[in-house]
Amino acid sequence: MMQDIDPARMRNGNTLTGDAFPTEKFDFVLANPPYGVDWKAYSAPIKDEHEKQGHHGRFGAGLPRVSDGSLLFLQHMLSHMKPAGSRVGIVLSGSPLFSGQAGSGESEIRRWILENDWLEGIVALPDQMFYNTGIST
Repeated sequence: MMQDIDPARMRNGNTLTGDAFPTEKFDFVLANPPYGVDWKAYSAPIKDEHEKQGHHGRFGAGLPRVSDGSLLFLQHMLSHMKPAGSRVGIVLSGSPLFSGQAGSGESEIRRWILENDWLEGIVALPDQMFYNTGIST
């Protein structure tokens, strides 16, 4: 919509359980997914994709704890990058930066991002910037 793309191309559904654009790659991917979304109730298709497709799917780097799906959203976005490069911007709470012990799903996802040189920067936004939440972003 930001580049006069027909709004009819928008899709309803759960991004994590069903990729509405499985074969498309994009120049820019921007998102502000829900903070700390619990994905336990619909974990079966996510775990299935992770186990069966590995890095050929969206969640090959690992699975975070079921109480916070932020890094699932980020992996989904990175899976839609063009091979020659894309720009990805995501607004998250601060917890995906430090949660999870070494070797955990979160830690392995962060390592995968760094090893692929996809992290360009992290910006701390002011508190109270988002309506109805004091969570640091």
